Amino acid sequence: MQYFLPLFPGSQGFILSISEWLSIDLINPDNKTMDNSTPGPSPSGSFSSICLFCSAGCSLQLSYHNNQINEVNKHQGLINPEGFICDRPGSGYRVLNSPGRLTTPLLKKEGVFRPVSWETAFGLLIEKLSSGQPGDKAFFAGARLTNEEHYLIQKLARAGVKTNNIGSFHYLGRGTSYTRLSRANLPFAELAETTNAYVFGSSVLQSNPLPANYLIENRKSNKLKISLITNDPAAITKISSDQSLIIKSYYHFVRALNYYLVTNNLENKEFIRDLIGNYAAYRESLLQEDPESLFKQAGIENPEIAAEFILEYLHNKKSVLVFCESELSGHACAELFNLACLSGKHGKDGSGLMLLKESCNSHGLHDMGVFSNLGPGATDWQDPFMRSTFEFNWGVEGIPSERGNTFHKLQEGAYRQFFIFGEDPVGCAINKETAANLISGKEFVMVQDFFLTETAALADLVLPSTLAPETGGTVTNCQRVIQKISHKIPSPVDVPSWKQIDRMLNGLGFPLFDSADDVTMEMVSLLPKFCTSSKLSLRITGSDNYNPLFRHGCNCLEKMASEELKGD
Repeated sequence: MQYFLPLFPGSQGFILSISEWLSIDLINPDNKTMDNSTPGPSPSGSFSSICLFCSAGCSLQLSYHNNQINEVNKHQGLINPEGFICDRPGSGYRVLNSPGRLTTPLLKKEGVFRPVSWETAFGLLIEKLSSGQPGDKAFFAGARLTNEEHYLIQKLARAGVKTNNIGSFHYLGRGTSYTRLSRANLPFAELAETTNAYVFGSSVLQSNPLPANYLIENRKSNKLKISLITNDPAAITKISSDQSLIIKSYYHFVRALNYYLVTNNLENKEFIRDLIGNYAAYRESLLQEDPESLFKQAGIENPEIAAEFILEYLHNKKSVLVFCESELSGHACAELFNLACLSGKHGKDGSGLMLLKESCNSHGLHDMGVFSNLGPGATDWQDPFMRSTFEFNWGVEGIPSERGNTFHKLQEGAYRQFFIFGEDPVGCAINKETAANLISGKEFVMVQDFFLTETAALADLVLPSTLAPETGGTVTNCQRVIQKISHKIPSPVDVPSWKQIDRMLNGLGFPLFDSADDVTMEMVSLLPKFCTSSKLSLRITGSDNYNPLFRHGCNCLEKMASEELKGD
């Protein structure tokens, strides 16, 4: 069997047999051997791994002593062939060496956490998972987890508990418009062919150091012109750009650009005819806009500004729109996708989109189906045939398809039990009181994390997390490149994070996996085996939906690393 990973429409992607995919080390392609056994007794050494502190997925060299990481160095990898790394990994891995890291399960008794055995923890979990109503339980997965952990969590909810209440605090309340936008993401290296980069958002260059480095280096060597579009006037002096534009609303600005483009018949009609399936419906919705109101909300007093922007953008054949989910709403991102399609630049060499995710495996949440509308492979979970395929392979019947976790349901107290893996919504919340109220007072709350976070402090049972280099697994970066992280160092936690979920599934009647690679095997075997040739669909919006509830990707590790870096 072979698995085809499409990088963007029209590309060749790459094809590997499953056995080849599991054996190749994408961090160091020349190293064709993999050691998935527990590392030997040597207390010191070094190894290459993948950075877990943004969505780029840079390779780096980690050195350790007495099984603690004590140095981070450059390493030439698939994503960063020049060996570039930023300051985040050093700060992040210092955090991991904290003496406060959890190593055993903690059970709250009379308001106090006490260590308990793994048998006690799993016994309690199996009892909670197998009793009561499936609809009372809600499952949340963090964007820092591996693809294997994401896959197991959605399988635990759907096949084990028979609920479709799955999601991520990371995307809570932000809609589903972020899904499938990066199917044609421009590879970082192709910026060498780009003549114009339009950067939307003041934090793009700071929060995503590797693509920022590509932009800056190509500006120096290839005369790449950088245009900054921001709603923060202070950003103009902080970010190097050739020209800048201050606006009020990203969504309304891009919507205004699309309105001007369509009403002036500037769209790429050939591209739309061949590749877009719903242009008429999108055009109809767009023409319902009041242009005067649209431009006003965008912060554009003179419509000629939009005209000049569009004409320049269309004139420059090699133009890319660069933006980050952390600063733009789902609908703003969707309208940027529409702009790339309407202009005919989507998926072309040196052009199109460069969508930057917030966390190291935000993409994995979508690709592994950690949303009620998506199945593994980002398939349509509402498709009965698709669900029947998983029912057959998992050996279960009646997999649910109802709408899952939503912010409104959480506010209404619709769930009585929470199972939270790798997220700290309280500690990362913009409004901590609101986040705490979503979780407090429940019948049962389980949290799996590295530390006793503010969210974990509200739980009844806390499980310790393991890091990917301690257990192995894969992550998918913002450009849909899957990279394997090898099991290289011992963990202070006896049961790896993925194995904890596996033990829960086993308690519900499913066979145990022998290794993380076996999880990968099952996961890959169920992904779509081919790329469809169906047309693209423009995203029909109509209003902005900017509603960020959490910072740092809702990840305690990113939060602590950020604070550590500021301290430096």
